[in-house]
Amino acid sequence: MSAHELRLPCRDMLEVLVSQTLGVDSAAVVTGDGFEVAAVLREGVAGERLAAMVSSLLALSEAVALELRMSGCRNVIVETETGAVVTLRVPVSGHELLMSVLCSDAASLGSVLYAARDTARALGQRLTI
Repeated sequence: MSAHELRLPCRDMLEVLVSQTLGVDSAAVVTGDGFEVAAVLREGVAGERLAAMVSSLLALSEAVALELRMSGCRNVIVETETGAVVTLRVPVSGHELLMSVLCSDAASLGSVLYAARDTARALGQRLTI
């Protein structure tokens, strides 16, 4: 499946995630090397910049886990005073894909993490078929 063919199924699932998860206002699927595949972003969020930053963030987090002799990094959460960014891998063979979810401080971080994991898992299954 080419990057172009990935765009529509990814965008469809991101739209559901953003519309159905309280406090989530943006989400993106990006490649492991930092390129945007699909995104549903609030105004003012640059998809290309987000893609580059979150792929670097996950790579750095994996290096930290490896250095500490811990098993693979499942996700990265950046929590701020006004919200959080959750980044995790999309489990799909043949592509290194990441998903990043942005939420406001009104969101329950546990609910966002659950929804993000569920969406990533469903997306991985959809892209494998």
